[in-house]
Order: sequence, then C-alpha cells, then structure tokens
Amino acid sequence: MQANEKIGEVIDRLGSAFTRLTVLRGAIETGPLSSLLALLTAAGAGDARAASFHASRLTSELVTCGARRVSGDLMMDFVLDTILLSDNAFASAAAGQRLDEAVFRAMRRDLAAMRVFSELDEDTVDRLVSECADAKKPDTAVKLATAAWGGAVPAPTPKERQPVPFRYDPPENCWHYGEFELRDSFCADAALEGMYRRFLENDDWAELASDLWSFHSAYGCGDFLRYRNFCLDASGALRPLPDLRAGDFVQLAEAEYGALLNNAIAFMRDESAKPMLLYGPQGMGKTTLMLELTDELPELRLVLCPPSVSRQHLLDAFDRLRAQPLKFMALLDDLNPASLTGVSEPMLPMNALVAACAPVPVLPELFEVTAELPRPQLNEFIRIVIKLLEADQMIMNPDIVRNACVDYQVDTRCDFNVAAAVRVKELLMS
Repeated sequence: MQANEKIGEVIDRLGSAFTRLTVLRGAIETGPLSSLLALLTAAGAGDARAASFHASRLTSELVTCGARRVSGDLMMDFVLDTILLSDNAFASAAAGQRLDEAVFRAMRRDLAAMRVFSELDEDTVDRLVSECADAKKPDTAVKLATAAWGGAVPAPTPKERQPVPFRYDPPENCWHYGEFELRDSFCADAALEGMYRRFLENDDWAELASDLWSFHSAYGCGDFLRYRNFCLDASGALRPLPDLRAGDFVQLAEAEYGALLNNAIAFMRDESAKPMLLYGPQGMGKTTLMLELTDELPELRLVLCPPSVSRQHLLDAFDRLRAQPLKFMALLDDLNPASLTGVSEPMLPMNALVAACAPVPVLPELFEVTAELPRPQLNEFIRIVIKLLEADQMIMNPDIVRNACVDYQVDTRCDFNVAAAVRVKELLMS
C-alpha cells in the first residue's frame, strides 16, 4: 500500500477486490478475509472502536488460520495458501483435466483480486483504524445554508452529543516474520516452490492462471499436494496418514515381493492395473510387505482401507482418486470380501492399483496377481530370525539361534510367524 494513499481510496480498492471474487469467494465467509471485510465496513462508517476490534481479529486469524509459513509475511502466506492449496473449483477442474472456460476466466479475476489483498500490510491496517475516526461528520453550516436556500426557516439545531474520544494504540507489528523459506515439507514441494516464487516475483497474477492450471493438472489439489498417505475412515472420508513404517525394511520373502513389485511397476508405467492379493496367516508381515511397495516407488501414493470400510464408501473413494492426476495403491488391509462384492476391474480407477491382504485366497475373479506367505517351519523360522539379527549387525552362532527358536515355541506354544521371529530376535539381543 502507498503511504500517500487516502484512507477512502484504500477502502475502495480493497472493497473492489472483494466484489471480483468468484471461484475463491468461499474464503470470505470465515477467516482473515471475513475479518478484513468487517474492518473495511467499520472504517468506512467511521467506527474506530469496531475497526480496532476487527483489526485485532484479522491479525489473530492470520496467525492461527493454519496457512503455510513460506513468504515471511502472514497476509501473503494466507493468500498463497488460498490460491495454491485450497480445494476450489478451478483446482479440481484442473486436477481432473476438465477445462471449464468460465471457471478459468473467473479465476483470472480472482487472482488479480488476491494480488490486491496480498499487498495489505499492518501499517495500512493501523491507518484504517486511526484515520477512520476523522471521517467527516455532517456539517451544521451546510445544513443551515441548504434550508435557507429552499426558503424554509432553519430549524433549531440540537446540540450534538460528542462521542467519547477513542484512543487507538497500534500493536507491535508481527505480520512480517522473515524471508522466503520452506519451513516444513509437503509431498508436492518440488513443484510448489516454483509456484510460490512465480507469485512472489510477478505483479500481474492474472497472467499466472495458465501456470496454476498446469500445476494442478500435474500434481492434484487440496490435501493431495500435502500428503502421500491417506486412510479411508469409517465415515468414508480420506484422512491424512503419517508414515506407517518404523526402521529399515528387512526382505524376508524375495520371490513374493518381487511378483508384487513387478506388477506395481507395470502399473506405474501404464502397462496394466491388475489387482493383487497377498495372503497368509496372521503375523506374517503382509501389510509391511505391501507398504514397502509405496516406499520403493515414491510416486505411488497410499490409501489404506481398514476392514470396516463399506462397499459404497470404497466406491466413493475410488471416484475421488479418479479425479486426481496421481497414482495410488488402495490397500485393503485384512480384506473383508463384502467390500468388493460385485466390483470388477472395469469399475476400478485407471490410476488406482487395488491391493489386499487376507488370511486365505478370495475373489479369484478380481485378483489376477496373487502371492502367498505360508507359515514357516522350524528351519525357515530360524532363517528369518538370522536375517533379522543380521539386519541389526548381529552375527550369532546358528545353534544358539536354533535353541532359542525351539525354546520359544515350547514356552509359548505359539505358531511360527514373522512377528514371533521378531520377538525371538529381541530376546537374543537382550
């Protein structure tokens, strides 16, 4: 904002930006833009007290709204977050490759309006509060002259009640907190950093609409820009999921993993999208092995579907994934066959690889790729324990390992599996 700009001009310019919002108009309903609009209304009415309250609320909401800290300025952060990371009609259309000329043109106007908001600083906000009290009050001399000119007898002018003066003390500035820097990590940062710089280095934001479209058409929109992993919850919502893996992966089933990996690679190359099933007893590490696929293939996003997921929620989730330009693995852990009853391969999104873990083979008409993790016998169990020890840089006499495995089975009367092998390893290392 220019220092010599009159406060009325500031109100008019910002107010005009509000009237141009269409695609991003939802941002006015709550949050910083809602408080800014209330501040402009109060300042335009000359109500310094109300303006002061809304100015304070504006700063509070900029601090707490959750916009990513990148630019070094809270208002710019909020504006960039609204443009780049909100799940709006423009972003959704671009992610789904559905060009809508009306939405595109409207977004150009929105970008120009958001540029105006991005230039707002704390000094201008302080002026909106401190100078709005100086707004002109009705001029008594003008009233008398107007009445006389019309031939009327001027009515007695009542003594105007003087309002209690309001003293405004501007708070310490906090909007500006540093320089441009990515202070956290989003999965689309390789492209996001470039988009941030384009907006920060250009004055004509309307001209960036094409770049913004290309960005969303390649990297998706909303939470898909932030997170790689999601969980489909009981309500059917996709919730961000933290990294499920802890520690390095120890390969214990090379052949089975290789078959699943080759199928996933073919999917990533758009050669096929064959649903795959990994089955075997509980505790064999089926889920861990499937999760390793998304670690080995970073561009393969994970959507974890628990056994409780309903068929309808699963199909709805497939529709949401279909609308993104990304590749997903929908992992149905501990598969409930009812959730896929009547589902055939043509109903599945081309960008989602369906994978499942189950205790026994199910739905052979759907799962074209299958692999089994059978329960190990003693010698295989010993081999697994030795590999786990080697992964922790522990070399131990095979006879000691054998005796520990036999003793474990005798003492616990548990079946051999990978989870039991981990416990034996821990006992040997203790």
